[in-house]
Amino acid sequence: MDLLACLRAFAGVADHGSLTRCAAACGTAPSALSRQIAALEVQAQGRLFHRTGRGVVLTDVGRRMLPRAKALLAESDALVGELRGERTSPAGTVELAVVPSVRPVVARLCARLQQEFPRIRLRAHEAFSGHVEAGLASGTVDIGLFNRYTRAAVRGAEALLRSPMVLVGPKGLAVVDASEVPFRQLAGVPLAMPMRPNALIGMMESVAQRHRLALDFRFESGSEAQIVDAVAAAGLCTVVPHHVARRDYGESRFAWSLLAQPRFEQVTWMLITSARPMSPAARVVASLLRELTPPLAKEEQGGRAT
Repeated sequence: MDLLACLRAFAGVADHGSLTRCAAACGTAPSALSRQIAALEVQAQGRLFHRTGRGVVLTDVGRRMLPRAKALLAESDALVGELRGERTSPAGTVELAVVPSVRPVVARLCARLQQEFPRIRLRAHEAFSGHVEAGLASGTVDIGLFNRYTRAAVRGAEALLRSPMVLVGPKGLAVVDASEVPFRQLAGVPLAMPMRPNALIGMMESVAQRHRLALDFRFESGSEAQIVDAVAAAGLCTVVPHHVARRDYGESRFAWSLLAQPRFEQVTWMLITSARPMSPAARVVASLLRELTPPLAKEEQGGRAT
């Protein structure tokens, strides 16, 4: 049995969710993939997939095995790539997860890769911080950009962007009428926030406890667009970094005030998974992210929040 070939077939079928779709993408016969999966199942002493009418889904054994299989494949590809001289022209797939606040960097990254490193394939996932960190821990993500709201350093991570936090609401709402709003004035304000687990909500609850305040998290969503719509349509407020307020909340319809007493700062960190060795392609992507993410802070120039 060619273990690497079987692992590649397993990972490919898992990504495509179907033997037929994977075979079409790889230019091979479904029967060949089926034989490789069957051989791997013999070694694993268990089924790796449940067959359904629409394709396949991973079993518990398959879910546990997939991150390690991908790690072995990445290490193998990195070794072969280095032997072929790919240090100067890297190739391979990089799994990137970013929080919505820095999503514009993905388009810039894609453009740079297309121009300078066309053999690198990028798979970009948008998620809130808790899910980004979970992907890094499990090894399903190579590089993650996530947010924290304290001054404490994150072990092994690099701080790429810092932005002050503002309270955003519909124009004309009294609580966002001044250039600054003390945190205590958030008591009773109906808030639209990212869905938990979420570091921002955790930080706000901690501060509220210290000040003996009750915060009203009226609406939570896993979609940044839904939060914008809720603020616009339901008269809710939200808390976002200043560059996101300027990007997503137009001054014709919304107003924002700098959170104060205490002031809050969002720090965007970049972390590379420790679940597998870093490939040459991932090194290139990390280097470009260090270059492309900090300019987002320039969007904070101007406006009321300074």
